[in-house]
Amino acid sequence: MEINSASLQRNANRIYGVIVSLGILLSAFVYYSTDKIERSASILIEHEIPIFGQLQKLDSSLTEQELYLNEYYANQDSDLYSEHFKQASLNINQLLKDLQEHNVAPQQITDLSKTQKKITDLAAIFDENMQSGASGKWDTAREHLEMFSMYRQQTKPIVQSIAADTDKRVMQQYTNTKQNLAQTSYIVLAYSVLILVLATFIGRYIKSYILVSGKNKRLALFPQRNPNPIISLDKNNNLVFSNPATKKLITALNLSDDIFYQSLKNQVMTSQQHILNCKQPHRRFEFIIGGKTLDCEIHWLEDMETWDLHLSDITQRKLAEDKLNYQAYHDQSTGLYNKNKFYEILNDQCELNAHFVIGSIEVRNYSKLVSQLGIEQTGKVLQEVAELLQPLLNDIIDDYPFTFYKTSEKQFSIIIEADFCTERLHKIVHQIETKIEREAFCNAKHIELDFGFCCFPEHAKDKSSIIKCLNIALDQAIATEHSSLIIYSQSLGETISKELALTEQLRVAISNKELELYFQPQLNIQNGQIVGLETLIRWITPDGFISPAEFIPLAEKSGLIIPLGEWITINACKQAKYLIDQGYKDIVVAINISPQQFQHPNFYDMIVGALAFTQVPAKNIELEITEGVIMYNESDTIDLLHKLKAVGLMLSIDDFGTGYSSLSYLKQFPIDKLKIDQSFIFNVNTNEADKAIVSAIVDLGKNLGLTLIAEGVEELEHLNILKDMGCQEIQGYYFSRPLPVAKLHTFLQDNQDHKAFA
Repeated sequence: MEINSASLQRNANRIYGVIVSLGILLSAFVYYSTDKIERSASILIEHEIPIFGQLQKLDSSLTEQELYLNEYYANQDSDLYSEHFKQASLNINQLLKDLQEHNVAPQQITDLSKTQKKITDLAAIFDENMQSGASGKWDTAREHLEMFSMYRQQTKPIVQSIAADTDKRVMQQYTNTKQNLAQTSYIVLAYSVLILVLATFIGRYIKSYILVSGKNKRLALFPQRNPNPIISLDKNNNLVFSNPATKKLITALNLSDDIFYQSLKNQVMTSQQHILNCKQPHRRFEFIIGGKTLDCEIHWLEDMETWDLHLSDITQRKLAEDKLNYQAYHDQSTGLYNKNKFYEILNDQCELNAHFVIGSIEVRNYSKLVSQLGIEQTGKVLQEVAELLQPLLNDIIDDYPFTFYKTSEKQFSIIIEADFCTERLHKIVHQIETKIEREAFCNAKHIELDFGFCCFPEHAKDKSSIIKCLNIALDQAIATEHSSLIIYSQSLGETISKELALTEQLRVAISNKELELYFQPQLNIQNGQIVGLETLIRWITPDGFISPAEFIPLAEKSGLIIPLGEWITINACKQAKYLIDQGYKDIVVAINISPQQFQHPNFYDMIVGALAFTQVPAKNIELEITEGVIMYNESDTIDLLHKLKAVGLMLSIDDFGTGYSSLSYLKQFPIDKLKIDQSFIFNVNTNEADKAIVSAIVDLGKNLGLTLIAEGVEELEHLNILKDMGCQEIQGYYFSRPLPVAKLHTFLQDNQDHKAFA
C-alpha cells in the first residue's frame, strides 16, 4: 500500500490523540485512586487506629477504678476515691466522649456511659459508707465491691465488641486500599503496554514518513530534472509552472516564450473541453510546432484546479513510424503500393459496393528471366517496367480513378473505379502490349506480360471471391500459350472448379490406390522381338474413364505428380521384376518422368530406393524424360543424368522434336534412345515434311549411336516406311494397344517371336 504525507499526518494525529486521551484518563484514574487510598489511610491513621488506643485506655481506666475502690476498702485511704478514682472517672468520660465523636458504635458507647454512671454513683455511695461509723459498713462495702466487679465485667464485652468492629473496619480499609493499589498497578501496566504498542506504530510511521519524505523529495526534484517538458496551467490557462526542460524545448524550437505558450494553449483547449465534458482525468494528443512533433498528455487536477501538461518530443519516432508505414505499404524498388495496400484498398472498395475493375499483370517466364539475368538484374527489369507502366496507365485511363500496385516480385495489380469490363479492357491491354513490345529493358531484354481481369460486382461480391476470380483469370492467361489477356467468366470459373474437384478426387484415388498401370509393348521391327514395355497410367472411375491427358496436368499443377510418380515407379519395377523372373531377361520397362519429378530434390534417392526395394536390375528399367526437363539448369541436369546412368539405368528422350530440341545436349547427355513423337508419324506416309523430319531424326540418332523408336504407329505403311529408314523400334495400335497386367502376360506368351515383322 502506498503511503503519502497526508496519510502519515492523519495517522500520526490519530495516534497522538489516542495517547493524550489515554494519558488524561490514566492521570484522572491515578489521581482518583490515590485520593481514595489517601482517604482510606487518613481514616485508618486519624480515626480507626486511634480507637484501639482509646479502647485500651478505656479498659485500663475501668480497671483502675475497680482497683482504686478495692485499695480504698483495704487501706481506708479516701484520697484514692477523691483524687484517683475521680480522675480515672473523668478520663473514662472523656474517652467515651471521644469515641462518641468518632461515631464508634453509638449504642455500645451509650451502654458504657450508663454503666460508668452506675459505677460513679455507686462509688459515691461507697465513699459515704466508708467514711461513716456504722457498724455494718464493711459488709455494705463488700457488697458494693461485688457490684463494682459486676459492672466491670459488663463493660469488658462491650469494649471487646467495639474493638472487634473497629478491627473489621480497619481490615476492610486495608483490603480496599490494597485493591486500589493493585488496580492502579494494572492500569499503569496496561497503559505502559499500550504505549509500547503505540510506540511501535509510531516508529513504523516515522520510518514510513522518512521514506515518504525522501520519495517526496525525489518527486519534488522530478519535474526539475525530468528531461521532458512539464507545464502547469491554472483554470484560466495562465502559466503556473514550467521546468527547465521546457525552456530547452522553446530554445530548440527557436520560438519566443509568448508564441510557444500561446500556440500550446490553442492546442490544448479542445482536449480540456473534452476532459471536462466527459469527466475524464486525462487525455493524450499530438501536435506539430516549430517543425517538431510533440506528444502531450494533459491531466486535470480538480482539487488544485490546475492543468498538468507532460510533453515529449516524438519527432524521430514519428519519422520512424512513417518510414515503417511506407515500407509496410510500398514496394521498395518501384515506390508503388504493395500487396498489403492492395488488399486494404480492395477491402474498402468491396465495402463501398461500387463498380470497379481489378486486374493482375505478370511477367511471362519470370523464372527463365531470373535464370538468365539473376535476381538483381531481373529486379531492375521490373523497376523499369513499373516506370513505363505508371505514366502509360495515367494516359490510357485518364477518365477513371485507379491505383497501380506491385503485389509480388513478378506481378503488378491495378484497381480501376469504373464499370467497364470487356471492350475497354481489351483496348487498355492492347496499348500496354504495344508499348512493351517496343521497349528493351535492362540488358536489352524484351519481355511479355500476362493479364488477368475481373469485375466487381459482376463476377464476385466480396473480397475473397474477387481475389479467387482474379487468380483464376491470371492463371488461365499464364497457361494459355498464345493469349495474354483473360477476363474472368462464369464458364472459366466452372472449368476451374471442375479441375479443383477432379484434383481432390485424384488425391483420394492416389491415397486409396484406385489407379491402374497399363503396359504398351515395344517391338524391334528389324528382328521381330518384343524388346520393351512403356508404362502408362489409367484411371477408371464408377463414372467412367478419365484420360491421362486430363488428370496428369492437374497432378503436375497440384504437386500430386510426386506421390503418383513414386507409386508408378515402384509398381513398374515390381512388374519388371516379375517378368524377368518369368524368363523375359532382356525386357526393358520404360517409365515416363515428368519435369516436376525430375527436378524434385529426392528424385535420385526415390529411383535408387525403388530399385533396391523391388530387386529389379537397373538395366531393365528405362527412364523417359521430355525435352522440357533440360530447359534450365543444364549443368545440374547433366550431373543427375550421369548419376542415373552410373546406376545402370537406360535413358531416353520422349517426344523428341516437339520441344526445345538442341543438338548440343544430345552429345552431352548419356542418352540411350530417342522416341520420335507420334505427331510426325501420323502423316509420315502422306506428308513429305513429316517424312523428312522423321528421316532426319533417324539419321541423327544412328550417327550418334542412339536407338530410335517411333510411337503412334497405327498402319502397316507407317511400319514399312520406318523400317526402310532404319528405325529400330516401334510402338502403337498397329502392334498393340496398352494392356492391363492380366492381358499383358497372355500377349507376351502369344507373341514371343514376330519374324513376320523382320
